[in-house]
Amino acid sequence: MKYIRPFLFALIAATFAACGSDNDDIIPDDPKPEETKYPLNITVTENPLINPDAPSHAPRRAPIITTPTLSKFYIDYLYEEGDNLETGGVSAEKTADGQWECHDGSWPNFYATIDWYAYTYKKDDTKITDDTFQKNGGDPYIQFTVSDYPSEQKDLLVATTKNTTLAATGATIHFAFDHACTALRFYVKKATNLADYTLSVTGVRLCNVIKNGDYYFNSASWTLGSQRQSYILYDGEAKTLGTTDYEALDASDAPYLFLIPQTLTAWDGKTAIASATTQTYLELDCTLTKDGSDVFSGTAYIPFAATPQQGYQHDVRINIGKNSLYRAPSTKVIP
Repeated sequence: MKYIRPFLFALIAATFAACGSDNDDIIPDDPKPEETKYPLNITVTENPLINPDAPSHAPRRAPIITTPTLSKFYIDYLYEEGDNLETGGVSAEKTADGQWECHDGSWPNFYATIDWYAYTYKKDDTKITDDTFQKNGGDPYIQFTVSDYPSEQKDLLVATTKNTTLAATGATIHFAFDHACTALRFYVKKATNLADYTLSVTGVRLCNVIKNGDYYFNSASWTLGSQRQSYILYDGEAKTLGTTDYEALDASDAPYLFLIPQTLTAWDGKTAIASATTQTYLELDCTLTKDGSDVFSGTAYIPFAATPQQGYQHDVRINIGKNSLYRAPSTKVIP
């Protein structure tokens, strides 16, 4: 059974083009500066995902590189004005020539100290402002839901820049993006105790994973929701597994399953599958034969436990053997 282990998070910076004017003398000697609009300048770096399971001689950076492919993100801000907590939203979008364009991107208040919150997910990406961002009395969060379909999932990047003023920054804001989710890639092989059997797999699903939650910017932490989802890891022609090499379930250019960080509790092997709604397992469509005779054909189950953490990318290796392969509660495929 595979457990995900923690690892050190490395910082690699890659700076984006600025969004807005490069004029250093952006604040003029204006008798009414609050009536002047000051365009936002934005610089961005990224703390990329790291693969701790890569060989020691190999690059430690995971092949999930969002910096050059990111085309749009959203920005909300908060500041106090009297007894009120003011907020608003803008967005930054990359143009065809690789520059960044801010929509309605001017400094919101000449005198205020402003906190900025950037993120790459929006419930309705046709709107600059919706209910994705919640100011929550100054402890803001975004509501996030992982897509039901892995092919449609998007990595969630988040950044916070606090206590800024127009006078100190010249309307330039820097965002250092972090990955708020975890990225998993799955590999399978046959255990040596099944060496005398032929094992073919046509479908693999990861079942009972929480798919929604709230990400809090100030603490860089999650509050989990209650919606659970099963994710298709493989659905295709039969893979006949060997005992030597692990085989990737997804060999595409985007083979990662993005999940909200959480503790996945393994199915106990005894509870009826229909009742094991908070226990996690792999569901396999497979056939098992020996000496040309069918031993099993149908859906089998493997208990699965892990603690995926935010900002981590892991290669998850599943070694399918007699001891973990169930055909029903309390019944092994091979007793």
